[in-house]
Amino acid sequence: MPASPPDHRHKPAPPTERTTESGLVVPSIGRTLRVIGRAFRFRCPHCGRGKVIQGWATVRERCSSCGFRFERSTDHYFAGAMLTNIIIAELIFVLALVGTLWATWPEVPWDLLQYGGAAAMVVFPIALYPFSKVTWLAADVLIRPVTAEELR
Repeated sequence: MPASPPDHRHKPAPPTERTTESGLVVPSIGRTLRVIGRAFRFRCPHCGRGKVIQGWATVRERCSSCGFRFERSTDHYFAGAMLTNIIIAELIFVLALVGTLWATWPEVPWDLLQYGGAAAMVVFPIALYPFSKVTWLAADVLIRPVTAEELR
């Protein structure tokens, strides 16, 4: 009996492992403000008690209070934090630039803006990196609520 020809069709790759299966929701204003307040204090977006950051920008594995697993996916979960970091840093830079122009017009300190702006664009992303990770996590928890499987 002749051998069947090999199957050359593309087989889909296995799905990446997801650690949460919660559906997407639109959070209320009150919940949004509460979770953002927790992010500003570097606290767990789920319970508000445990610390998220350990050392410089190292995210703890779980919340010490509620057991929430902070890295919600095994597939580069905090990659979005880098985008969040750049957005926040550039927003602060633009606000500072416009504020300086408005406050000093017509005697604008152009040298200060030129050199200070370049320094700020290096310093701000580094200084804001821990905050961007917590902000990313908080935004994700707002849109995809925590499930029982993510808690201890």
